[in-house]
Amino acid sequence: MQSPNDDRQYRLLTLDNEMQLLLISDPQTPKAAASLDINIGSGDNPEGRGGLAHFLEHMLFLGTEKYPNPAEYEQFITEHGGNRNAYTSMEHTNYFFDVDAAYLPEALDRFAQFFISPRFDEALIDKEKNAVQSEYQMGLKSDSRRGLDVLQQAMNPEHPFSQFAVGSLETLADRPDSSIRDDLLAFYDSHYSANIMRLVVLGEESLDELEAMVVPMFSPVPNKSFQHQNIDVPLFASGELPALLQIQPQATRRLLQVLFPLGDYRDDYQAKPMSYLGNLVGHEGEGSLLSQLKAEGLAESLAAGSGLGWRGGSLFSVSVTLTEQGVANYDRVVQLLFAYLEVVREAGPKEWLYDEQARVADLAFRFKERAEPINYVASLASSMHYFAPEDVLRGNYMMTDYQAQMLREVVAQLTPDNALVVLDDQSVSTDKVSPYYGVPYSLAPASAAQLAGWEASPGDVALALPEPNEFIVDNVALVDVGQEMVGNPQRVLNEPRKRIWFAQDDEFRIPKGALYVNFRSPLAGQSAEQAARASLYTAVIRDQVNEYTYPALLAGLNFSFYKHAQGISLRISGYTDKQFVLLKDILEDIAEGDFETQRVENIRKDMIRGLENAVAKRPSSQVFDDLRESLLHGEWGEQALIDALRNTDQATLGNYAEAFWQSATAEALVYGNYELPATKELAKMLDMVVPEGAPPQLPPLQVTSLTEGEQALYPVTVQHDDSVLAWYLQGAGNSWDDRAATALTAQIMKSGFFQQLRTEQQLGYIVQAFSWPQFDVPGLVMLIQSPVADGASLASAMQAFMAGVEGDLDEAQFARHQRALVNEINRPQKNLWERAEFYWQSIAKKRFEFDGREQLAAAVEALTMESWSAYYQEHFLSEARSLQVVAPGKWGRLPAGEQTRYSSAADIKASHGYYQVQ
Repeated sequence: MQSPNDDRQYRLLTLDNEMQLLLISDPQTPKAAASLDINIGSGDNPEGRGGLAHFLEHMLFLGTEKYPNPAEYEQFITEHGGNRNAYTSMEHTNYFFDVDAAYLPEALDRFAQFFISPRFDEALIDKEKNAVQSEYQMGLKSDSRRGLDVLQQAMNPEHPFSQFAVGSLETLADRPDSSIRDDLLAFYDSHYSANIMRLVVLGEESLDELEAMVVPMFSPVPNKSFQHQNIDVPLFASGELPALLQIQPQATRRLLQVLFPLGDYRDDYQAKPMSYLGNLVGHEGEGSLLSQLKAEGLAESLAAGSGLGWRGGSLFSVSVTLTEQGVANYDRVVQLLFAYLEVVREAGPKEWLYDEQARVADLAFRFKERAEPINYVASLASSMHYFAPEDVLRGNYMMTDYQAQMLREVVAQLTPDNALVVLDDQSVSTDKVSPYYGVPYSLAPASAAQLAGWEASPGDVALALPEPNEFIVDNVALVDVGQEMVGNPQRVLNEPRKRIWFAQDDEFRIPKGALYVNFRSPLAGQSAEQAARASLYTAVIRDQVNEYTYPALLAGLNFSFYKHAQGISLRISGYTDKQFVLLKDILEDIAEGDFETQRVENIRKDMIRGLENAVAKRPSSQVFDDLRESLLHGEWGEQALIDALRNTDQATLGNYAEAFWQSATAEALVYGNYELPATKELAKMLDMVVPEGAPPQLPPLQVTSLTEGEQALYPVTVQHDDSVLAWYLQGAGNSWDDRAATALTAQIMKSGFFQQLRTEQQLGYIVQAFSWPQFDVPGLVMLIQSPVADGASLASAMQAFMAGVEGDLDEAQFARHQRALVNEINRPQKNLWERAEFYWQSIAKKRFEFDGREQLAAAVEALTMESWSAYYQEHFLSEARSLQVVAPGKWGRLPAGEQTRYSSAADIKASHGYYQVQ
C-alpha cells in the first residue's frame, strides 16, 4: 500500500537466490538511487574480532574482479553527479548511492559486484586498516562513543551487543593462526548471503525496464541460506539489575539515562507499543514529566522511546539533560520518572490517546512528500527486513492494532528493579576504566535506600496524561488556486516596517504550507553581547512556549525561532489548518515579554555549558568553526559569547528584548495551501510585536575578502592528538562566473582528493574537498583530520594534489563533471519545503527575480576546459586567496612556506577588506 500522494510505481520481487527486491519507477526523478541492506552487523562479529563487519564494509568499496581499480566506483559515481556511502550498525550493514538518472545501469553494475566478487586486495587491506584506526581514534574524545564503550561493560559479556564495534589496528591485526584477510573472506563467505539481503532500486525507467536491468545483475549473488538464531542471552546478566552506572565524560554532559531491557516488539509494528509509551513519557506539554522537572529546576530536555533492538529483545530508554541542581538531585529525577510511569500504569491504556497518535501517523502517510532518493531507498531497504510485503511502504506509519494487554505488558516492565540508571557527569565517583576509550566509570547495584527512594511518593506534583491535542488538523481541504497568485512569490504588503510575500502552491497540492518571518534589527550581531543575548532570548522564548508548541509538533506543525546575523527568524510549517492559531499564541507570548527567573538562569547556564563543551567537539569541527568565524562578520568565538552570557541577567535580557523589538522590522513569506486573506491576518498579528514608524538603518552583512596572492595562516589550539588542516581558497570575486568556476573546481577535485589522500596515502578518516560559498562569496575547502601526519605534511599533500588536478583531467572527464554540476544546480525541487526554502533564501538575498539557479547553471555551462583551467591556474594556484586554519596536534608543526600568520579570527577580519553581501 502506498501513500495517495505518491504517484511512483512499485514492484516487489524475490529473486531465485532469495534476495528480496523492491523496484521503484519514477519517470520524473533527476537522480536514480539504490540501497542494499544485509541483516548482518557488528553484533555478528566473530569473538575477538571487534570491528570486522565494519572493516568489511570499508573493503567492499575498494575494487572487485570486474572493476579492479579501487577508485573506479567512487570516480564513476562522482563524475555522474552522485554520492555513495554505507553504515554498519549492530544488526545491519547498509550500502547506498545515487547518480544522475541516465547512468543507473553502469552505476548499478559496479555496485552489484560488491556482493559477487570483491577482491580484498592484500595491499589495500593493510592501508584500509589505517582508515578504521583513524575512525576509532577520532572517536576517542567523543562522549557518545565513550558512553557506549562503558555501557557495553555493563552488558552481559555473552550478549553480542557487548562487543567493540568500530575496530582498530589491534583487533584487525594478523594473528599467528589467521590473517585478517583470511578472517574477512571467511566472514564474507559465511555471512554475506542473498537470502538476508534486501535491495531497493529507484530509477526513471519503467518497472519492466528496471526488472530487466536489475534481475540479471543481482541474481549471481550467492545464496548461502544463512539463518539467524534468536539471541537468547539477556542484555544484562541475571541479577545485575537494578544498577547504577556512573560515567565521567570529557564534556560537561549532565545526562541521566534510565534503560529498561524488554522483549522484542518489532514484529508488532502495527501495534507500536513502544511508540505509544515513548510518546507519553517523552511528552513536553502541560502535566508532563519534563514540565515537572523544569518546574523543580532539575532538567532542560527529555527524550523517550525504543533504543537498541535485537533478535529477542529491545531497550526502552529515557534520557534527561539535567541542570546542575538536577545532577545533585538525580535520585529525585529518577523518582519523578517512576512516579509518572505509575500515573501511566494506574490510568491504564487509553484508546483515545492511541487513536490520536494513529490519526497523526495516518495523516503523515496520506500526505507524505518525496524525500531524497538516496535516503528513501536506504530507509526502505532496512525496513524490508521487518515489514510484511504489503506494508513495506506504510509500516513506519501504521498504528492500526490497538492492543491494551500488550501496552499493559510493556509498562509493567518499566519498574525500578528492571532499570539501569546511567549518570553521565564530570562530578561522579569512578573506580574503573573502559577498555577501548579509556573512560572512567563505576558500576554498582542500586542500594536498598536508593530503590526505596525511587519507589517513594514524590509528594504534591502536577503529573498527568496529556490532554486532547487541539492542534491535530481538522480541515485538509485544498484552497482554490488563482492563476495570478501562483509561480514566484509576489510582494503583497510593502510598509516601512512590514513586507509580506505571497504565493500559492499549484504543483504539490497538499494541505500544508510554510510561513516565514524574518525580524531584522541592528541589535542582533554587531557585538558578542548582542549575539549572545539574541541567542539567549530565542532560547527562553522557545522554552516558554514549549508546552503548547510541542503538541503542535506532534500534530505535524513545525516551529522554529532562532537568532541569525541580522535578527531573529520565526518559521512555522506543516498543515495550514491550525498554523495561525499557533502563530497568534506565540506572538502574544512574545509581546507579553515576561520571563520566569529560574528558567532564564537555567537556560543561560545551559548555553554556557554548551559553549564550554566546544572543546569536546570533533577536532575537524572545531577548526571549521574557527574558519567560519574568520570569514563571517557577526560570528563570535565561544569565549566571547561565554563572557557575554556571564554578564547577562534577567533584567539585562528584558531590556535587550524591549530594545530589539522597538528596532525590529518584519519581512515574511507565506507559501503553500493559503488564500490571499491570510496575509492580512498575518499583518495584523505582526502589529503585536513590530512598531510603526521609519525603519532603522541595518548594518550590512559582510564576508572577509582575502588578499590575492597572500598565504594566510591561522594556528588554533585543539585538545586532541590529531592534526587538522582546513585550507580555504576564495574565489576571485562574487560574480556568477566566479561562483561557477569555483563550484566546478570542487566538483572536479572531490573524488580524486578522497582517493589519493585517504585511500592511497591514508592520511586520516576525515578527508574532504568541497565547495563552500559564504552567502554569495564562492570558495572551496580541503579538510583533513589526521592521526598520522603533522600540519606541514598535510599542507604538502594538499599542495601536491592541487598541482596534479589538471594533469589527471581530460576533456571527457571535464564534460562529465560539468554536466553533473549543471544537473545538480537545475535539479527540480522535489517537495513543498524545498520550494519554500528556495523562495525564502532568494528573498533574504534580495534576488527578487528568483533566477539564481538559472544564472549559475548558465555560467557553469559557459565554461570550457581552457577557461576553467586558466581560472584554476591563476586564482587557486599562482595568485590564490588562501587561508589555512591548522590545529597542529601532538606534532606541533605548522605548514611551511611564505605565510602571513594571524593570531585570531578577529585579527584576520581586521586586516582584510570585506564583501558586502546583503
